[in-house]
Amino acid sequence: MIQKNPNRQRYTANFQEAFYWERVNRSLGWLGQTDEEQRQRQAKLRELTVGIAGCGGIGGMVASRLGRLGIGRIKLADPDSFDISNINRQVGASPANLNRNKAEVVAQFVNDVTPDVDIEIFPEGITPESSEEFVDGCTFILDQMDFYEIKNRYALHRAFRQSPTFEFALKVPTVGHGTYIFKYTKDSMTIEKVYGVHENTALSPAVIRRLMERIMPEIPPFPSRETLDHWFIDLKRMPIFAACPPLAEGVLLERLALEMTGLSELIPGFTPIPVQPGYAMFDTASWTAHIHSGCWWHDNNVL
Repeated sequence: MIQKNPNRQRYTANFQEAFYWERVNRSLGWLGQTDEEQRQRQAKLRELTVGIAGCGGIGGMVASRLGRLGIGRIKLADPDSFDISNINRQVGASPANLNRNKAEVVAQFVNDVTPDVDIEIFPEGITPESSEEFVDGCTFILDQMDFYEIKNRYALHRAFRQSPTFEFALKVPTVGHGTYIFKYTKDSMTIEKVYGVHENTALSPAVIRRLMERIMPEIPPFPSRETLDHWFIDLKRMPIFAACPPLAEGVLLERLALEMTGLSELIPGFTPIPVQPGYAMFDTASWTAHIHSGCWWHDNNVL
């Protein structure tokens, strides 16, 4: 039985029919051939619950966009507070919000703009204790947790693999001047096998390099590998170019929206994203995009 926190902070939707349909009106023209089809697909979005684990540069903005898209319920989880280095890219990051919990700030921001969305807040983030409650009722999960999380990320994935409502999860990191899309389903390769790292393993240089390889299947040619090692391993801080998160946010939200509305089954030429161990990528520097449908690594040793 899932243990729920009765004191959890939340925003209860103040739903007004006329306001809702007017604010989502511009989307309707792309949702179907007739007024009835368009409204049916929009109403489908209104019934969904989406969980966002990680409210940083991508997760925070996606939460805002999901609200604007007309999703009915959003769950937000993040244990971190805003610091000065977040101001370069994260919604809600400002001098006034330094040291405030990211999930709480993002929830307030979303509620201010779209008060007709239910929002549930997990300021403790994803943990083995909170993961099942977070996943409960979610159809889609966005895994935008911190790069160095292993144990808590595994807990999230184990929870959604057991959830009867879950369909798929996306993890979309920024890498240099591009982004990757990793998709997990109940039948895909598990995160534990993809990473090949025990959940309680210390973050040694070998473990960090393993994680780097798993989120960067194609290491960018610039800067040097030594420079990236300095950031990821010595500083234990993932470098993120401030212009790139909007790219990842857009790619993530577009692909998610096509699946949520069912448009993925109707648009001619629609190309599915392969599940893990496959991936899709788009890079603005080389202006290339492609899909890799199989396993891309060769080291199967578990660290």
